[in-house]
Amino acid sequence: MVGRARPGLVVMLSFVAACASSSEPPPLPASPTGPSPSPTSSPSAPSVDASALPSSDAGTDAARPPPPTPSGCITDVSAKDHVFTCEGLRVDATVPDACLAPGCGLILQIHGDTGTGKLIDQNTNLHALGKQKGYVVISPTGPAFGGGQPGSTWTRAEDAKLVAITRLFAQVFRVDDKRIHATGFSRGGFVTWRLVCDAPDLFASFAPAAAGNGNGETTCFSQGRSPSRKADVLFLVGRTDVPVPFSTMTSIRDALVTDYGLPAPKTVSSNAQYTHRRWTKPSGPTLEVFEHAYETEPTGPFGSSRGHCFPGSTMPPFSPQYAVPCKGPNAFTWGEEVMKFFEAHPKR
Repeated sequence: MVGRARPGLVVMLSFVAACASSSEPPPLPASPTGPSPSPTSSPSAPSVDASALPSSDAGTDAARPPPPTPSGCITDVSAKDHVFTCEGLRVDATVPDACLAPGCGLILQIHGDTGTGKLIDQNTNLHALGKQKGYVVISPTGPAFGGGQPGSTWTRAEDAKLVAITRLFAQVFRVDDKRIHATGFSRGGFVTWRLVCDAPDLFASFAPAAAGNGNGETTCFSQGRSPSRKADVLFLVGRTDVPVPFSTMTSIRDALVTDYGLPAPKTVSSNAQYTHRRWTKPSGPTLEVFEHAYETEPTGPFGSSRGHCFPGSTMPPFSPQYAVPCKGPNAFTWGEEVMKFFEAHPKR
């Protein structure tokens, strides 16, 4: 989310590189589901099946790949949930058993204003999904939000740190370089959009949510910025989002469609509350957008955020910090859709 003098957001990821601006964006205000649509038509990258990996009694030690080697801030390479301090940032990381062998995927997820790495995962469940699907998942926590508010935020100064952290995890755990992905919500979504332009060769595909053109942020597809590689993108848009106006999100959507040269979209699924559409070309790239009318619990601490929420989140809506689930029922679950999209969209 975003808070204080900056209109409210909740963000997940940051990368700075070539997009420095002279002034700090105003904070986004910290605002104290039917069956899931089908995945995209792009070819799926296979999940890592732990049962297919060499077991302790399957042949000699020489037949098994060596374990990962610790490096830098990654001091423990065992299969479990970890907390590391990398580039001065807390990083919550989940390493599945299957990922002690080479070939897993890697997901970077980035929180928004007043959030943390652990709190965003309470809304997406990506760490648990990563264990099921063969992905190392990392959720850094940004610098303190300040102003008497709990949690953290992101500035462009952390973008390069997030990229460096991602590269280190990819190296240590020997992940498939075609299966490295980034997602973020609100302030983290703005970071994710920047990475679309600034790190398209590292990340296979992206899933920004609740972020667009505006809110004082430099993103992508503006000021002459265009990615060197046109990566596939999944985008979440709330029609009644208060911290990030709907018009700013449709603006960045339309800018991507123009930059990528995509034809008219096709509707994948819809009802009165949401529409899932896909823009694509036979050889790629692909844009998918979930546009929804869901809102936060109106009597909860984040009721004023309205459409600035996570569809399908099971986080309690009256939690005092970073509780931005959409009030149910919701026809889809955002975290699950992110995982399905990443599985279906390895690097082309």
